[in-house]
Amino acid sequence: MNRLRYVILLASILLFAGSSACFMGSIGPEPGSPEAVAAQPKGLPGHAEDIWTDAAGRSTRPTPLTSETYIVLAKSVNPAVVNIFTKTRVKTRFGAPLGPFTMRTPNLDFSATALGTGFLISADGFLITNAHVVNMADEIKVFLWQTSEVKSASVIGLNRAADLALLKIQHDQPLPYLPLADSDRVRVGEIVVAVGNPFGLQHSLTDGLISAKHRRLHKGTQARYEDFLQTSAQINPGNSGGPLLNLNGEVVGVNTAIVAGGQGIGFAVPSNLIKGVVPHLMRHGRVIPAYIGVGIDEITPDLARRLQLDEATGALVDIVEPGSPAAKGGLAKGDVVVAVNGKPVRDATALGRMIALLRVGEPATLTVVRNDRRTQIRVIPKVAASQ
Repeated sequence: MNRLRYVILLASILLFAGSSACFMGSIGPEPGSPEAVAAQPKGLPGHAEDIWTDAAGRSTRPTPLTSETYIVLAKSVNPAVVNIFTKTRVKTRFGAPLGPFTMRTPNLDFSATALGTGFLISADGFLITNAHVVNMADEIKVFLWQTSEVKSASVIGLNRAADLALLKIQHDQPLPYLPLADSDRVRVGEIVVAVGNPFGLQHSLTDGLISAKHRRLHKGTQARYEDFLQTSAQINPGNSGGPLLNLNGEVVGVNTAIVAGGQGIGFAVPSNLIKGVVPHLMRHGRVIPAYIGVGIDEITPDLARRLQLDEATGALVDIVEPGSPAAKGGLAKGDVVVAVNGKPVRDATALGRMIALLRVGEPATLTVVRNDRRTQIRVIPKVAASQ
């Protein structure tokens, strides 16, 4: 009789929910639970923020390609590339995804596993991977190729918009690591190598070219942190989070995405974006955008000609909020920002990203074109009131 009542109750729920009734899985801790709060990355406040090593400028010089080039490259970089294995608890529910009634089914809960790649950026165990590799994971294991050891990793911080995560492992001895190149100097046509664990095949190398730079896969604010390098080096599932290297063994990007159904069309987060995001992850565990109080717009070719700019680069200031850091620094409506701390501004989206990644409280220098003359504006960013 009890079983019959249960069947009738279940049938009533399904009937009420309609044809959309289905089995659902919710990943990780329940929202708002103590577990969920504890799982948020907190960063390492007080720790040095610039934990990577910059490449020694060799990436600006051509590298002779010989029969030994890839052999030497593999030998030098493989020890710093790691396998990442994650386990995530999936809590199941039964009912309509958008309906008023769902039922928890603990007996159907399960663990989902996934794999990816990462690479060490410091001798004391900090490493980079994609946010989507470790986001919501309950357990992260890192396999060190050189010593055949498995280490537990903690998430120091992550940013899903840039698809970057900073992890930390503990190790008794200094670890091998990879230097970060200046991705602004990477040239279209340059030979690059992707290293990763596609389909679990450890430390696979594929070579290709930088096919294009400054690719965006979305529009609007969703594209703020997108500045992808496009590469023809083969990238497959499991490669996510692995390094894209020049022939000197310097990281120019983090392999991140592929075009479904496409071959030889992969995308990597440029190394200079890593350098902008990591200090935020170290300080806060996430990116807290800086604020200077401006509204910006694109530069049209006609405006570029009138301002005697070489091309339609930079971004037009069309709003300066009273009392903002920009106003205090002397920025004015009609100014064209062409560089931030000496780094060229490609367009309005790029300027938005560059401003967001400025370090709060540290002076920044904007190069602007005003009345056909270039001038320097000093601003001190602060945290937006909404943060």
